Amino acid sequence: MSIASVFLSAERLAMLRRRIAQKIEPNISAYRKLKQEADDDLDRQPEVPETWYVPGYYRDAAGHNRTKGGLEADANAAYKLALCYQMTGDGRYAETAARLAEAWATGVKTLRTQDDSRLSFSYHFPALIFAESLIHGSPAWNGERQKTFELFLSKRALAMNTMERENNWGNWGLVLVLAIAARLGRADLLAQGAARWKEFIELQIAEDGHLPHEVGRNNGMGERGIWYTHFSLMPQTLAAEILLVNGIDLYDYVSQQGRTLRTAYERAAPWANNPRSFPYFKGRDPGELRGTDYVSYYEILHPRWPNADAAAMLAALRPLSATHSAPALTFTHGEPL
Repeated sequence: MSIASVFLSAERLAMLRRRIAQKIEPNISAYRKLKQEADDDLDRQPEVPETWYVPGYYRDAAGHNRTKGGLEADANAAYKLALCYQMTGDGRYAETAARLAEAWATGVKTLRTQDDSRLSFSYHFPALIFAESLIHGSPAWNGERQKTFELFLSKRALAMNTMERENNWGNWGLVLVLAIAARLGRADLLAQGAARWKEFIELQIAEDGHLPHEVGRNNGMGERGIWYTHFSLMPQTLAAEILLVNGIDLYDYVSQQGRTLRTAYERAAPWANNPRSFPYFKGRDPGELRGTDYVSYYEILHPRWPNADAAAMLAALRPLSATHSAPALTFTHGEPL
């Protein structure tokens, strides 16, 4: 099947089809879960607001979750449906994914940028781009639908990125920029994104591998320090994977100051596996630490840099997914432990 390579290559998709046929773990169990979720979404109706606006999470958590929820659900559903289309050839999956992608390209009249609007767009919309790339050659995605989506990417979606920020906002904005660059074949934009990826390695990672912008969250107490470490390393990893699929391998990049993605990953993995070891927590009860197990991106990093703490978490938590940009990572990238 034809695709537009963004996050997954044709070679990886072919490998996944073979693993399904041969019932190879961890992919087959993850696929069964994925397919059930996609089947449940075959009749999904898009939840597209005329005005996109997301209030700040720490000011209005309920409003934040409610207003971003439509894009989160639609984009993740579309991606899972598109994956099932690639695995089965069943056009029903492609048609529903196409309907969701088209709805977001045509239904939003105003994209506001205040508060968490750009951040939420940066970390949820890429899944819709990943989905569209997988139905690219299907009968469901005709020339007019495709052209409309491409115009939305170049004229409106790209401007919503948060790549200029220095903390995890910047990493998520980079994912959006690179997904659009890969989908539109923008070599210049891919090069800009690669340069920014390198800057994040230099600017975000300390000598010992911790992330100074993230470990003290929130209010310097560190109760969300592991979560925000994941929330920076995950998009940095997804960005590296988009670049790799598009011919730019930065995984082993070493900055001028000797910083690397691997150092940060290997610093964070023991904290996630044993949160009591996290030295930046200032509270009394380690049970107050939040989001320590948001580690689906380990499926990408562990095969490259095997790590005992990461392996232990993968073994305990598989099949892993995520709500931000790349659900189903155990299916798409998981390897036997």
